[in-house]
Amino acid sequence: MHYAMNASSLEGSATLIYTARAAAMKAAGKDVISLTAGQPDFPTPDVAIEAATRAMAEGKTLYTPSMGISELREAVADRWSEVHGQNYKVDNAMVSCGAKHSIANLLEAVVSPGDRVLLPKPYWVSYPQMIRRLGGISVYPVGDGMLITGDDVRRAAEEGAKGMIFNSPCNPSGLVNTADMMKDIALAIRETGIWVISDDIYEDLYYGTGQVPHILTADPDLKDQVALITGVSKSYAMTGWRIGFAIANPDWIRIAGRIQAHTTSNPCSISQYAALVVVRREAEEERIDMYNAFRRRRDMVCDLLGNVQGLAFDKPEGAFYVFPKVLSDKEINTEKFCISLLENGGLGTIPGSAFGNEGYIRLSFAVSDDDIAEAVIRLNAFLERGDFK
Repeated sequence: MHYAMNASSLEGSATLIYTARAAAMKAAGKDVISLTAGQPDFPTPDVAIEAATRAMAEGKTLYTPSMGISELREAVADRWSEVHGQNYKVDNAMVSCGAKHSIANLLEAVVSPGDRVLLPKPYWVSYPQMIRRLGGISVYPVGDGMLITGDDVRRAAEEGAKGMIFNSPCNPSGLVNTADMMKDIALAIRETGIWVISDDIYEDLYYGTGQVPHILTADPDLKDQVALITGVSKSYAMTGWRIGFAIANPDWIRIAGRIQAHTTSNPCSISQYAALVVVRREAEEERIDMYNAFRRRRDMVCDLLGNVQGLAFDKPEGAFYVFPKVLSDKEINTEKFCISLLENGGLGTIPGSAFGNEGYIRLSFAVSDDDIAEAVIRLNAFLERGDFK
């Protein structure tokens, strides 16, 4: 049987593969600590669960409009208008089956076969696979820095890039573009005319002062070129509810909405009503509690890792990841490193090669304090043994 070239060439999601592998070992009785999963280890806020229960009791279990219920789209437009000083309306907002689905819909609306798209490096594992699926070509910054710059945008556009995916705070590094960097990036976007998908799913997990720097803060008039991706998964511990949002110019949203209508139809009706209450800020106490826990854990894991020989890392300013480089006089294959660390060291991590940066590993600190402390002990012991060399 013949399969489509673009689809059959896709690679699996390394984050899901390594998370499943660690979980399977733990289920089999192995002593494993996993720092693989990119999700909060907190319960979904009670108000969301109550809203979902109420929706089921009221019979809101049928199809909804394919782009989401109007109340949720309006709430999304209102909230992110407030965040970015914009005037978004319902026709700027769309609800999908998670932020990943939102990105996929927007990309399918703008990427034609052969189109070049600038991606950050390191990148979230799904970005290049999404581009490949559409027949597009992923291009990357040429420098050694871990954050996209305005010059990266200009260079990519000169070489034919039509658009880019932007991610700050970044998964996997947790790094954040500064306000000055954002100003130059915004200027480069204006100069080149490229479209931008800004993946803002970690926007509420910023450990700096004030609001996380953003392209639209640097230049609010870019709103028709810049699409926003956000959702409830990371900020409100609702990963399994599968609700994400796209906010963009009405034409982009309309085309993306048609794509969704012919693929998944609508997002889960019950999940939409659960998301509605948190978007309306009815779970802010829980969100802030989670934020404070992640910030404290960030400091804890960085302090502990700072005493480990054989690693170098930048302290993350956002998200819940740290992305250390494994120092060695030999070239490191991080896939083999992470497999050995899991099987021989009892610690699950994600190889940097999955994010385009060989020699690094991603550690999630969305786990308990005890697990963080024990994980660093295991990582240190593994490095001291040198089993990976």
